[in-house]
Amino acid sequence: MNPSSPRGRLRQALLHVGARWDVHEADLSAAVVTALRELASEVLGERSCVELVTVGAEDHPWGRSLGLRLADYDVGLSDLLLCADQSDLPPQVQESCPILSQEEWEAVLLVSKLIFMSLESEPEPLPDPVPDGVGRRPEHTARSARTGARERFRQALAALSERVDLHQDQLTTRLRTSLLEFASETPDNKDAAQRIAVLRTGKRQQESRLCVSRSGVAFARVVLSADGCPVPSCVLEEFPDLTQDEWDAVVQVTGLTLLAFEGESACEEG
Repeated sequence: MNPSSPRGRLRQALLHVGARWDVHEADLSAAVVTALRELASEVLGERSCVELVTVGAEDHPWGRSLGLRLADYDVGLSDLLLCADQSDLPPQVQESCPILSQEEWEAVLLVSKLIFMSLESEPEPLPDPVPDGVGRRPEHTARSARTGARERFRQALAALSERVDLHQDQLTTRLRTSLLEFASETPDNKDAAQRIAVLRTGKRQQESRLCVSRSGVAFARVVLSADGCPVPSCVLEEFPDLTQDEWDAVVQVTGLTLLAFEGESACEEG
């Protein structure tokens, strides 16, 4: 992918959010917001609501984590998708993607949630002094393993646009494996992983896109077709003050994020 394109700039900015703490939060936010707006202008035009999304911090017992959040509601996009991943397949999406099943719709939302989670930063606390001859404490080892799994999942996502030397089956296997390593092998995660496929497109078969394995429909196309759908009732139960514009922003940014990790021609086709 061309890093000078809006898609390339958005991908790089999102990867920096998850991987770098040597850059000020405001600088990271500015880079993501700028790239989001550029890509939204290209793909969505006047329908764009992405200005409602920013990069913000959430406090955890071990520190602060940066990720994509609604600017005014102050909730992470992954948290919103967590509530939505059991929602009914919207008629608008069914019309745009008539062969998509309810189970595939849920898998698209679940994988999108995991992608957002992988793009969040996971700061580690300063390690406690360890006496000579004493191994690392178990919680430090577990945290290091989780951070490594997160990074491998991010690398597998980045490979879709960067590793033109890999066959689509290799990319698919790498993405499925790293997703389960990052998210754990629960039944719903295992089912979602099997519904993932990376397909090559374009004249030279060098542009990759993340698709539903059965039908080949691009995840980005599925998500963006939900733009304008009413807020799911399961989301409103958890976030009763969420507005339609804010939900539209979640859908749009999810779709644009998926596009950012695809090849250029795949975005044009989707």
